[in-house]
Amino acid sequence: MVSRNDLTILEEYNFYGEKRYRVCVKGTNIVINVKANDEKDALTKTLQILEQVGLTEEALSELRNIIGDKALCK
Repeated sequence: MVSRNDLTILEEYNFYGEKRYRVCVKGTNIVINVKANDEKDALTKTLQILEQVGLTEEALSELRNIIGDKALCK
């Protein structure tokens, strides 16, 4: 399973009065936008989304090998 160590918060912003976060998966081009109260909540929600779409450690490792140096999130 993907962990918090695999995630980086790129940005915190407000959208129509809601606090939102852009969170990326390190070593990939995957960026998740979530509505959250704070950074901890944003990371938790991002992990839930990644679990729902089925991103496993094995798939993440393979994706990182394919993307290599072209990853937007390092």
